Amino acid sequence: MTRPEILSVAKANNLYWLGRYEERVYMTLHLLRSCYDKMLDGESSYCETFKARLNSQSFDNLEDWTMSMMYDEYNFSSVAYAQNMAMDNGIILRSDIHTETLGFLEMSLSRIKEAKALGKKNPAELQSVVDWSLAFWGAAEHRMLGSESIDIMRLGRWIEHLDVIIRFDYPANRLAKVWDAIKIPAHRARGIIDGKIERQIDSMMDESVDSIATGGNFPMESYKDSDAFFAGLKEPLKSELLNALNQMVIV
Repeated sequence: MTRPEILSVAKANNLYWLGRYEERVYMTLHLLRSCYDKMLDGESSYCETFKARLNSQSFDNLEDWTMSMMYDEYNFSSVAYAQNMAMDNGIILRSDIHTETLGFLEMSLSRIKEAKALGKKNPAELQSVVDWSLAFWGAAEHRMLGSESIDIMRLGRWIEHLDVIIRFDYPANRLAKVWDAIKIPAHRARGIIDGKIERQIDSMMDESVDSIATGGNFPMESYKDSDAFFAGLKEPLKSELLNALNQMVIV
């Protein structure tokens, strides 16, 4: 039987935000590649929707916007900003996550800087960053197995993932699966979440399934089994769920 870890509030905060920022790198690149492909096909309206949902900066042309989203360290929505923030937290946590795990963050940051220097405009040029993000999580799971620290990182990861997919109107069954994934590390990491807010989100998640399904063109049960994109959460439920999600963790 392992002894429970004694974690300071500051360390728990670093672990949580390391998980969030590294998942933000992954998800932003995933969505940015789709946007870039649509842009090449002349479907610029898709990118306008993308910008609105991430509250990203506006530019006169989509090419400048894409470059900013990839490389601008002062753009809070960019891949470079998120990777730098993940690295900052990783350095503080080096002894917890181990040098091997930190190395994947270092390689990702190096690749972003290299691609920027070379003027690479296609997000596909950062595919290695996606690969190293997945490798980072594999190394963390291996090195930190069974620790409360990895649970807090997982919590940050899946909260970030859920935040993004709510904004991008993923289907109700996907939201529910990620919410279930969040609750596993949330309950293992002691005193990290507000139980009242968790119960509120449980209720809102139930409401979200009803809200989407009844607004569609087919029955609720068939929608719950569908992996297709569909109309997202209606306001004010969408904003209320995002606000609650981002207030649930107490660090």
